[in-house]
Amino acid sequence: MASMAETLVLVPSGQNNGVVISAPATAPRNVPTELAYYSEPGPRPPVYITNEKTRIKNTNKFQPATVYDVRGSGVEHTLDVSGIQFVKQESKLSLQEFDDDEKIKAAYYVEIEELLKNVTGASKVKIFHHIVRKAHTHFLYLEHDAAEEGDSSKGGEATKERVTTKDEEATKEGCTPKDVATARKGPEISAELQGPVRGAHVDQSYNYAPELVKVHFPGDESERLLKSRFQIINVWRPLKTIFKDPFAVLDARTVLEEELVNIKIIYPTYEFESVDVRGPSEERKEKEGGEGHKWWYMSQQSPEDFLCFKIFDSKTDGRARRVPHTSFTDLEFEDRDARMSVEVRALVFHEDDVE
Repeated sequence: MASMAETLVLVPSGQNNGVVISAPATAPRNVPTELAYYSEPGPRPPVYITNEKTRIKNTNKFQPATVYDVRGSGVEHTLDVSGIQFVKQESKLSLQEFDDDEKIKAAYYVEIEELLKNVTGASKVKIFHHIVRKAHTHFLYLEHDAAEEGDSSKGGEATKERVTTKDEEATKEGCTPKDVATARKGPEISAELQGPVRGAHVDQSYNYAPELVKVHFPGDESERLLKSRFQIINVWRPLKTIFKDPFAVLDARTVLEEELVNIKIIYPTYEFESVDVRGPSEERKEKEGGEGHKWWYMSQQSPEDFLCFKIFDSKTDGRARRVPHTSFTDLEFEDRDARMSVEVRALVFHEDDVE
């Protein structure tokens, strides 16, 4: 049973199966740091990613910020209010089993589907992607090995020619919906090259979210599902307790729509639209008398601390719709081992909540 020293958020009766969201009330460890925001004026140019040798030009600028610790904060986070929810739960998979993609799909996906149904009350959950990260640095940010055969991306700028604009390979006559969904995953990048991402972003844009439904539920089923409320929710957790490069999420209530910048990410067989984030302007901070954005993390987040956060919600009635997120530097722990984490991305449907 939880102690009185914990802040608890219980999932509504009949939906929880014992799931408890918990933030032990230790003294908060708020971290002064710098966060990377998109800084260029005007629309964001596309990013082309061919394989693990692709590099990108850094167009982000770092701004001073404080990332607030949920532990001991006394603040309760829920998906529909701030877009964030921490869930205390154990996985049956061992650390070593997260090296096996098929094991993740066969066993871990089931755990996450059950968790999301319990937390949200959803009638249907479809997991469409996962990423395991183990590297110190994300492959896109590496400065070496850029000048490989066929790669003109010297100096960290991704300049590869666009191979295709649509799912041309995946949508050839005779391809199944499964083929299309597989093609949309992009090139296989190992966990040893997938490091923390620096830069506030949202994985899918408002425009692209319905396209994901059409890919994974082709034909009449997608048409039916798109008439009901649906969400995209990510579930992120460390595989070992986090010290270096912790994971920050932005309270959805504190980011303005005009601070979101759509960006096309283009792979050889498909493209999708993501979102970069501009930092709060000095005018906004002066007017509001604060920092503008309110960032949160969980200090020493453990493998039992699952973080759910929204990427999209079809509801436009004031509920949280999207949560920018990023890794950040905590100088006290810069000499620690590389962060190890797993993130699962899911389509979440409420079929009885028809638009």
